[in-house]
Amino acid sequence: MRRWLVGGSVVLLAACLPLDPDYLVTAPLFRGVRTEVVEPGGYASLLHVPEGRRRATILPLDTVELTAFFAAPPDVTVQPPIWLVCGLDCADGPLTALAGDLADCPVPLPLNVQESCRLAEGLQIRFGLAGAFTLARAFLSLVVVGSRDDDLTPATCVERLTHPPHTELEPCIISQWWLWLGPAWALLPFDVEVGDIPPEILHQEVDTNPDVAEFRVTRERDGSRSEHRVTPGASVGVRRGDRITVEPIFTEGSSQTFWSTYNDEEGKPWSGELDSSEEQLWVRAWFDAPILDLDPDQTLNGGWTSPLIAWTVPHDVVPTRLFLDVSDFGSGRAFAELLFVADDDIP
Repeated sequence: MRRWLVGGSVVLLAACLPLDPDYLVTAPLFRGVRTEVVEPGGYASLLHVPEGRRRATILPLDTVELTAFFAAPPDVTVQPPIWLVCGLDCADGPLTALAGDLADCPVPLPLNVQESCRLAEGLQIRFGLAGAFTLARAFLSLVVVGSRDDDLTPATCVERLTHPPHTELEPCIISQWWLWLGPAWALLPFDVEVGDIPPEILHQEVDTNPDVAEFRVTRERDGSRSEHRVTPGASVGVRRGDRITVEPIFTEGSSQTFWSTYNDEEGKPWSGELDSSEEQLWVRAWFDAPILDLDPDQTLNGGWTSPLIAWTVPHDVVPTRLFLDVSDFGSGRAFAELLFVADDDIP
C-alpha cells in the first residue's frame, strides 16, 4: 500500500534560520534527496518498472544512487555533504543516537545497522544493500550533514554533532531523511504469500521519480500577455511590474496510477477492498531574491500546494533564481530551477 509523503521527509535539526519572508533563501538550505535504484537486485524480478525509468524505493540487494539538493544565495557554493546512517537506536533522534567517532558503514550496507556509521561524502553517492536476512525495519534512516559557512566544513559539523554538548550547530545543515523499502510484498518469503495479493497490486507500476520536462512561463505586462515554454535551468527575461506565472510541465508517467486496499482484515494485508488513485504532484517554491505578491499557498506555512507559482517582479530587477521541489505520494522527488533576469540581460 502506498504511503502518503513518506518516501523521504526532512527534519531540520539545527536552529531555525530567520527566513523573512519564508520563501527567501538567505543561506544554504537542504531541499531533499532523489533516490534511484541504478542496479536492481534479485528481489526486484517481479516488479513492473516503467521502461526508461528507475525505481524510487529500495529493496535488498539493490544498488542505490542518492542525490542531495540544496538551495543557496547567489555566488554561494554548497560544500559536498557527509551522509551518515543512523542505527537502530535512532528512534529518539540523531542527537541521541550519533555519539562518538563513527566508523565507516559496512559494504554492502545491512538493513539492520545496529550502530550509526559514516556512509559517504558528496552531492551524489552510490552504495549497495545487503540481503533481506538483515531486514529489521521498513526503512533506513540517513542524516545529511552540510555547512552554511564557507569557513566551516561538513566534517567539523559531524564532529560537533557526534560529540556532546552539541554546541555551535547553528551554522550546520543537519537533516534526517528516510529511505523506505518497497513494495512490501516483494520481500517474500518474509511477507504474505504472493497468491494472497490481488493481481492489480502485483502488476501495478512501482513508485518512480517525477521529472520536470519544461516550464510554461506566462508574463502579464500592461494589459498584454505572453506565454513561453522553457527548459529547466533556462533564463527568462522580465521587467519591473510583470506578473509572472510558472507552471511545471512533467514528463509522461510522472503522475502514476496506483492500487491500494482499505478495510483490510487485521493481520491480512491486501485483504480489503481495492481502490485505484492517481498521484497528485505537489510543489514547493524557493527564491534567492525578494519578490512581490507571491501566492500565499506557496509559502512555507502553506506547504506543498498548487503547481502554479505566481508573483510580481519588484521595482529593482535583479537576477532571481526559482528553486522548485516536487513530491509525489510516495518516495518520488524532482528538483528543478529557473533564472529570471532583466530583459536586457538576455543575449
